[in-house]
Amino acid sequence: MNALQETFHRTLTFTPRDEKQIARVDFTPGAGIEKIGVEYQVSGESVVDLGLEINGQVKGWSGGARRQFIISENFATEGYTRTAIVDGTWSVLLGLYKIRAACEVTVTVTLFKKHYRWLKGDTHLHSVHSDGKLTIAELISRAQAQGLDFLCFTDHNTTSQNREIAGINSPLCLIPGMELTSERGHVNFTGTAQPVASFLPHFTAADIAARMNEARQNGARIGINHPFCRHCPWQNPLSDYDWLEIWNGPWDASTNNEQAFAWWYQQLCAGKRISVVAGSDFHKEKGLICAYTWTRAQSTEREDILNALAQGRCYLKSDGPTDLHQFCIGEAGPGETASGSLLHVSLSTHPDNHVLLYTDRHVITLPHNGHVDQHIDINDAAFALLRVNHGPVAQLITNPVYRG
Repeated sequence: MNALQETFHRTLTFTPRDEKQIARVDFTPGAGIEKIGVEYQVSGESVVDLGLEINGQVKGWSGGARRQFIISENFATEGYTRTAIVDGTWSVLLGLYKIRAACEVTVTVTLFKKHYRWLKGDTHLHSVHSDGKLTIAELISRAQAQGLDFLCFTDHNTTSQNREIAGINSPLCLIPGMELTSERGHVNFTGTAQPVASFLPHFTAADIAARMNEARQNGARIGINHPFCRHCPWQNPLSDYDWLEIWNGPWDASTNNEQAFAWWYQQLCAGKRISVVAGSDFHKEKGLICAYTWTRAQSTEREDILNALAQGRCYLKSDGPTDLHQFCIGEAGPGETASGSLLHVSLSTHPDNHVLLYTDRHVITLPHNGHVDQHIDINDAAFALLRVNHGPVAQLITNPVYRG
C-alpha cells in the first residue's frame, strides 16, 4: 500500500440503450491532493469517450484518443486544463458513443497526496522579456537539464513574461513575478502575474514603499535582492519583506554576498528571524557557478513553494560536491522551531572544505574527512545554521533551526 496515493475503481455496465448518453463517475478529492490521474478500460468493441468535469464545468475532453490523463496545477495531459486540485464534485465523463453490446467500463482514479519533499529552484532570473538572452522555452529547457523543480520569472520592470508562462504546460512550477528595478535598489515581487499596475514612479523611498505595498496587496511575496551590491545596493529600509537574497550569482561576485551574510547573521544574533534565499540572477550563459535554493515544500504547487520560501524552510547551495543529508533537531529543520537541543548534522563535501556551525553564541568548525554525521547539543543557543566554505567561497548555507 502506498501511503502517498489513494486509488479507487468503479465498474459500470452499459447496454445499447445507453448509447449517445453521458455517464458520470463522481468523486470528491478532499484536501491535501496535489495531482489526480484517471484511466479507464472498456470491454468488447464499444467506443466510449473520456472527459472531466469539475464542479459543473467541463475541464477537458479527449474523446476516444487516449485511455488516461493526469491533471495538476503545473501540468495536464493534452486536452485538459491545468488546475490546482480544488475540493468539490469531480466527475469523470464517459461519452457512450457506440455501445454495440453489453459492456463494462472500469474507471480508475488515483489521488496523489501532498507530502513534504526538497525541491530545487531559482528565485531570480531574466529572459528576453527584459535584458536576458534566453527565451522562456530555453530557460525551461535549461532548468530541466539542471534538475530544477521551479523557476521564478523576475524580468526587470515588466510582466509580459508572465502572460507567456501562463500558457505553458510544464512539469516545472513556473512562478510569475517582476523585479522592480530602480536606482534605489532591486526587489522581487513574486507569485502574481501583475503585482503592480506600473513600476513607475520608483524614484524615492516613498515611491518604492508604495510599489511594495501595492504588490503585497495584490498577493505578491517580497524579496530584497543583493542588498549590498557595489553597483545597485538597497537604499531603502530593510523591512517589510518575505525573504532576503544573500547569495546572488557567484558567491565572490560584485554583489557583496559576504557582507549580506554578515548582516543577516548579526540580525539573527539580535533575535530577528529572517528567511534567506539564493538567486542566480541569470541573464546569459557565462560558465559561472551559481547557487540555487532548495526548499522543503508540501507540493510542487506555487503557493506551497512560496510559503516554504517565506518561512525559511530552505538552504542555499552551489552545484559543487556538497550534499546536505540532515540538519535538524528532531523533526524540525531549517526555518522551523524545535523544543529540543540535540542537533543532527549529516553531510558530504570535499575534504578540503570547511564546515562551520553558527549559533548566537559560537562559530564552530566541525572536523571531517569528507563526511559529517554528528549529534551536537546546542542547549545554550537560540538558533543554529550551517555553512560550508571552500576557502572564502560559500558552498552551502542553511536557514537556521530555531529553538523555542
